[in-house]
Amino acid sequence: MGATRPVAIVTGAGTGIGEATARRLVGAGHHVVAVGRRSAPLDALRADLGADQVTPRVLDVADTAAVTGMVAGVVDTLGSVDVVVNNAGSAVQVGVAETTPELFAETLAVNLAGPAAAIAAAWPHFLAQGHGCVVNVSSLAQFDPFPGFFAYAASKAGLHMLTVVAHNEGAASGVRAFTVAPGVVDTALHHRLMPDGVDPELRHGAEVIAAVIGECVDGGHDDLAGSTLAVVTPAVATFVHAWIGGHPGGGITVIER
Repeated sequence: MGATRPVAIVTGAGTGIGEATARRLVGAGHHVVAVGRRSAPLDALRADLGADQVTPRVLDVADTAAVTGMVAGVVDTLGSVDVVVNNAGSAVQVGVAETTPELFAETLAVNLAGPAAAIAAAWPHFLAQGHGCVVNVSSLAQFDPFPGFFAYAASKAGLHMLTVVAHNEGAASGVRAFTVAPGVVDTALHHRLMPDGVDPELRHGAEVIAAVIGECVDGGHDDLAGSTLAVVTPAVATFVHAWIGGHPGGGITVIER
């Protein structure tokens, strides 16, 4: 079975930013391979959007062999892979002294090794077809992390380096790569990390971040390829602009939404 629409792989597609991104890309004309650890939300997404629009794939992105096999299977069954959105992520707030080697490795497996495997597996197909798009979903923690983000911030900073290298190596061959770094997003993950809540003026809905991801895929931010798009509310923008002012040359663009 081949897809007649461009094919986008979205990890962490069962909830939050990933689900919103899958919906945005289907609406923009993509067939979405929705990747997640649980079948129920992926099946619900497929039932809602249509079996001809969504292909669910259940796996843990920390399993890099499974990620590589998934990308190969997508190409075999759908005929191509045009977009990779690395959205799946893991975050715990643990101080430096309490961060065990095992916890550090687990965090990097999900947030860095899995995305790297997805990009590497899609890479030869991108080059052969003369186009491709990578969007890595990072966090403002890659710049200025809260205390306790020893492993998380390191993984997100590394994730952006995947963007930089993909852009440097792929731009001449038609491969575009972006990092989208949201501030606080109203998702289950942030509710777990911040159970006391966050001022509504400081946070976004997942759909806002999905819209920016979609704009990257659609070509609306091609002048920013290889850089970080920091997506913030106006209430946070002043702080982020001030941070950037003290760190020139960082390849960061603030998008206020």
